[in-house]
Amino acid sequence: MGFFTDEEIDSLCIENMILHVVGGQTFTANPARKVQHEEFFIGKIIDTAVDPVFSFDAHSSTRSKLEEIASGKNTFERGAQALASSFNSKHVSSSSDGALFIFEMSVKDSNVRIYSLIKYDYREALQQDPKQPDGVLLRIINAFIDDNRAVQKTALIRVVKGAAEDEVSARDRVKRAAPELSDYFQEFLGVSREVDDAELSQKALDVLQATLQKFKADLPGADVSAALASARGILGKAAKVTNQAIIDAIIEGAGNPADASLVQKITDETQRRIRKAKLDNLTFKPVRKVLRQSPTRRLRTTEGVIVIFPDDAAGSTVQIVDNGAAGQRIIIDTKQITEDDLVAKRAG
Repeated sequence: MGFFTDEEIDSLCIENMILHVVGGQTFTANPARKVQHEEFFIGKIIDTAVDPVFSFDAHSSTRSKLEEIASGKNTFERGAQALASSFNSKHVSSSSDGALFIFEMSVKDSNVRIYSLIKYDYREALQQDPKQPDGVLLRIINAFIDDNRAVQKTALIRVVKGAAEDEVSARDRVKRAAPELSDYFQEFLGVSREVDDAELSQKALDVLQATLQKFKADLPGADVSAALASARGILGKAAKVTNQAIIDAIIEGAGNPADASLVQKITDETQRRIRKAKLDNLTFKPVRKVLRQSPTRRLRTTEGVIVIFPDDAAGSTVQIVDNGAAGQRIIIDTKQITEDDLVAKRAG
């Protein structure tokens, strides 16, 4: 659900759809189809939606064609045929042929139109006709299967009052280094990647830290630092960062609680923060250098003293000693103090 808001999910409706076989040397324009199997296709669109990491380039022809459809300057049929023809012309021989679906969808907000492009595997299948006494086998072409692995490429674009938003949700099965796109698909969409793996890894690290901090009282020894260090290490070793990989790292960092209700609470909170960080359904390679970074720790005493230091310095250069009834003592070992200035009081 990474691309959609909750309100859009609840009100999503396919208004128009069209299908073209793409990948061949010749292109045949097909008419728009009556909307069929709406529940199946909406489910597929939602299942494959990811948070956007791409943005339209200034001269994207795909963006222009969708805006013409949404604003009424062109019909859905003619505009979608032009899009399919453009896609087919950029299709490379090394890529599998497929069926390109283009959907125009409405939501509760009448000013919004959402466009979905899905390149889907198609298969030849044989089906026995029960009405024939000798069991004649009928050849069925383009038998679409209900399997997300059959989805080759997807893109989602939101158009508001006839203007396409910059952010584009897109994914490409052929690229193992997700969320990268194949060259021809990226060229067809006219998009550039705006968020790299280092930025995504930092967002994932922020989710780890914020979630574990929220459940501090439930952690072993209420030690957020130890739990975060464990979670960072686990996620850094993952082959790919996904929603589930982040959730698993946090639960393991929290000591794998035996309480099923607590695990569910942690899972729900993590998922909420993943969506807020715009990481929902994204798959990317962890940047270990980022995930190894220790967060900054901040202490404030009742006397108004504030100490800020790298969390991995705790217990080594920075020690917190419990003096019982006398309180606590903070000890900082350093080779040299490099800054000793007065801080001006902020106005207001």
